[in-house]
Amino acid sequence: MGLPSGLGGPVEVALARAIERIPQAGALPGGSRFEPKWDGFRTVITRDQSGARLWSRRGTDLSATFPEIAAAAERQLRPGTVLDGELVVWVDGRLAFAALQTRMGRGPRSAAALARTSPASYAAFDVLAVGGQDVRPWAFDDRRRRLEQLATGWRPPLNLSPVTNDHATAVEWFEAYSAVGMEGLVVKGGGEPYPAGRRAW
Repeated sequence: MGLPSGLGGPVEVALARAIERIPQAGALPGGSRFEPKWDGFRTVITRDQSGARLWSRRGTDLSATFPEIAAAAERQLRPGTVLDGELVVWVDGRLAFAALQTRMGRGPRSAAALARTSPASYAAFDVLAVGGQDVRPWAFDDRRRRLEQLATGWRPPLNLSPVTNDHATAVEWFEAYSAVGMEGLVVKGGGEPYPAGRRAW
């Protein structure tokens, strides 16, 4: 199954802008949805009939650099699927950006070795295409429900990033998750479409 126009890779991603306070639950259209901001590499996974590919925010093909993620996506995602998320590496229970950086720029043999000794994980937080259909025009809540349905059959290293609409829970995440290397929160409007190329989150 093919992918919609503009989603074959590289893919233009939605962006976030920094603010000083956590928005209230009703601050954004459709209500605020709070997610962890992972300390990793922003990565889009595209899955078509020929296999899975990983694309960085700047359009670099990372498939050969993170072969364990590409292989997992090929096994677990159906053709016509596009995910937005974050590549991360965990070391001793913390996010280790330095370990992630050591994975970059390696040849196939080194990449395969590092995939075993310093494996990456993928935290998916949005879906851009399902069954070959572009779902970016859908409201975030509708995309999220579809993403959760897709994730029911996943196994690591593919993971579903958590989300909450509860402000108190978001504050707890902000305070507690910093201990494991989380950078902050990303806040989206539950009623908003996917804002490709814009700093709307």
